[in-house]
Amino acid sequence: MSGTWFGLEIARRGLQVHQNTLNITGHNLANASTPGYSRQEAVLNATAPYTTPSLGCPGQPGQLGTGVEISNIRRIRDEYLDHQVFRAATDTSYWESQISILQRAEASFAEPASSGIGDRITDFFKAWQNLNNSPQDLGAKASVIQIGDELASLIGYTYNQLTDVQNSVAMIDTGPDGDEVTGGVLLEQVAEANSLLTQIRNLSDAIKRIYISGQQPNDLLDQRDLLLEELSKFGSLTVKIETDKGKPTGGLELDFFGIDVMAAETTLELAVEIKEAGGDIRETVCLCVGTETINLTECCDDAGKGGSLLGLELARQNLAIFKDHLNDLAVSMGERIQGVNEEPPAAGHPEFFTGRPAEGNFCVDNNLLSNPDLLDGTKAQDISSLRGQNINDEDKRYTFEEYYSLLLVKVGGSAKNAGDMAYNQSAISNQITALRDSISGVLVDEELTKMLQFQYGYQASAQMINVMDNMLDVLINRLF
Repeated sequence: MSGTWFGLEIARRGLQVHQNTLNITGHNLANASTPGYSRQEAVLNATAPYTTPSLGCPGQPGQLGTGVEISNIRRIRDEYLDHQVFRAATDTSYWESQISILQRAEASFAEPASSGIGDRITDFFKAWQNLNNSPQDLGAKASVIQIGDELASLIGYTYNQLTDVQNSVAMIDTGPDGDEVTGGVLLEQVAEANSLLTQIRNLSDAIKRIYISGQQPNDLLDQRDLLLEELSKFGSLTVKIETDKGKPTGGLELDFFGIDVMAAETTLELAVEIKEAGGDIRETVCLCVGTETINLTECCDDAGKGGSLLGLELARQNLAIFKDHLNDLAVSMGERIQGVNEEPPAAGHPEFFTGRPAEGNFCVDNNLLSNPDLLDGTKAQDISSLRGQNINDEDKRYTFEEYYSLLLVKVGGSAKNAGDMAYNQSAISNQITALRDSISGVLVDEELTKMLQFQYGYQASAQMINVMDNMLDVLINRLF
């Protein structure tokens, strides 16, 4: 049968359990605003009853309860929602990473403005029309050359601005010692992703050791999940928790862009491949993951893969397209003007525009700048008529002004599209995160209610000890 101290032990257990549940509640309240923290909850179970029926035990009316214990401190978490949060973070970062880059590209054109390239093209052809009225007027020639010089300088400056923005994404060194990415946001993010991977691996090792000891590493699991969410912003992530007979072991299967990255020796690195396309040099950026290679340039327009690494590379490729359009506009203008000057040959008259923006030397011929009289005014009408003609023989759809307007539409459209998509994806991400937090997050009012519940439980257990103490006092000190 149960002993004299039986009830006292039950009360002691209740006192200890309610004290621990109050500690857990306090831990939840203290971390109510901690990013990535998951609400914790004590799992209470009745302890083994007295006694277990056996052949030699005395018969009793029934088993006596022996109190309560905390069998586990569980973390309230929905792994399915975690995967959705990771996917939403990947999709959102893909578009958000492009916004600032494309907005800076849009700002490089300074349109609409009276001093923009579009107005300068219009003024340039008007100046040729004015020269046609007085072909030998030195002042009219000087005006054409001055406006042409302003136009060339503005095109060159805008091209260089786009190059600077492009280099801020990935600065590529094509030196004799090899081609590599030496700077830019892309390189910084790869370094940050490597740091996150190292922290995830270290945490996983610590979590495994705690599981082996039979404890529940709730706070470390929260830290690891927060790191996984940060890593998912860089690229598509697949996470699988390792288990043994249905119980987690603390291990993790982690694929980044479909490649396992949990091995300690696996690091992310950027590599560059130089290719020639249509006479132009193209730098292809690849992400090396261990022995595997992902061509970021080729798959950057695949929004389904997502992540800021692909988003940044897509923005960089868009900048290359904008620069090509601007370069084609300038080169075509110079070629068309030169074509007019050469039919019939204008002996002694230099080219009007020389060089290419892509080579950093697009400008009005220095001889014309120093001696405007060298400009052939007799060709002014033919050159001014180029305003309404196609920019070249290959593209028969656009005039110079229309081609530049099309470029502005592409620049502005790409920035707006990135902003709109980022807004939509952010709304989806916020909704999924809010749903996860409604399950995993700390609700202060609920915790305060539990605090009162556990407080009363603690007080009741303490009162039970007080009653048992009085009973024992009667038994020991007052019975005889």
